[in-house]
Amino acid sequence: MFVFLQTIRYLFLFTSLGTLLTPVICFSAEIPVGFASGVTGGGSAPAVHPRTVDELRTALCATTDSHGACTDTAPRVISLDRAFDFRGTVLSDGSPDVTETGCMANVCTNGSGQWGIDGVTHFCQSRPKTTITYDKAGLQHLKIGSNKTLVGQGSKAGIKGIGLFVGDGAKNVIIRNLTISDINPRVVWGGDALTLDNTDGVWIDHDTFARIGRQMIVTGFGSASHVTISDNEFDGRTQYSATCDGHHYFVWLFLGKDDTLTLAGNYIHHTSGRAPHSGGMNGAQVRAQLVNNLFSHLTYQGAIMSRTDTSYLLVEGNYFEDVTHPLFNDSKQPGNAFALFGSTAGDACQSTLGRKCVGNDVSSSGSDFTPQDQAVLDAFRLYRRYLVHPAAPSLTRVSVLNNAGVGHI
Repeated sequence: MFVFLQTIRYLFLFTSLGTLLTPVICFSAEIPVGFASGVTGGGSAPAVHPRTVDELRTALCATTDSHGACTDTAPRVISLDRAFDFRGTVLSDGSPDVTETGCMANVCTNGSGQWGIDGVTHFCQSRPKTTITYDKAGLQHLKIGSNKTLVGQGSKAGIKGIGLFVGDGAKNVIIRNLTISDINPRVVWGGDALTLDNTDGVWIDHDTFARIGRQMIVTGFGSASHVTISDNEFDGRTQYSATCDGHHYFVWLFLGKDDTLTLAGNYIHHTSGRAPHSGGMNGAQVRAQLVNNLFSHLTYQGAIMSRTDTSYLLVEGNYFEDVTHPLFNDSKQPGNAFALFGSTAGDACQSTLGRKCVGNDVSSSGSDFTPQDQAVLDAFRLYRRYLVHPAAPSLTRVSVLNNAGVGHI
């Protein structure tokens, strides 16, 4: 008989008189659940405390090969006590920024659209050209080697103006309690906050992502396997909106050839699509469980987008609040998803997953697409030991608001 090994942790909150309040779902505590189970990062290695941006870069990856891939596998815990700001830093060519021909990629009548970089984005091909200036650091990455833990102390630690890259074969990485922000937010293709490409075993926990030019998290064409993204905040509020409503469009883009991901207890708000955009290029094969996440104030294409027939999304225990399309259906690129809503019975999951699936709740949201694709359940048959057993969606909203993002570990 199959036995579920992964269950939700609960933090019980009490008043000063001892009255029990609503339990808070806590997916992470000090070890990851889901696909990243067993990830240890730097383990018990003594913490290092970088003081400059150069020291931080070296601590994350001390050695590279002739192609620039990180070869540093030494266990290391990198502890940050403040925000490291890479904006305006001088790179190898001696200039911190660039001015070049571009265009207004998304035109908004109030002037809040995003600019496009000519030669990088197709947006400029049919639009009037103009001159734009952006920070070069945003197009770079901080590479992270194997067996590393990058963790912030308190609620002020973070990285501004540059994204993180875990790939080129790097394994066993933890990224916790950081604010990753302010990467050319005015410019499409101005930089991604976190890229996972050809990596195995990554835990992304209690981080806050805000004011990013393009993707908050993206997986490249190489696999991003055994990844858990838990208890993070994805803050889409922006002055530069692709949808002209103050909402950020690019949240999660999953394109790997064999991505296996758990997305649990995250707070996604004021966005307008791609949470996630799963599949769509180069035969991307994606298996992702989305469990007890809070989606709040999502416009345009809304939240979850399964794009191709090799994308399998298991959607359980989530709460959708003021979301135009909880699951976006595009007939041109139909993908697979399994999502129950309301009182719909979850018996279909019993034979393949060994339990009933848990439904999702909506409030002031659309419910025009409620897929129950058997292909999703079949795709997870061999991965059951990585599935997190969801809590009821009625617990999700309060729990996520009390626990997600930086400063809650």
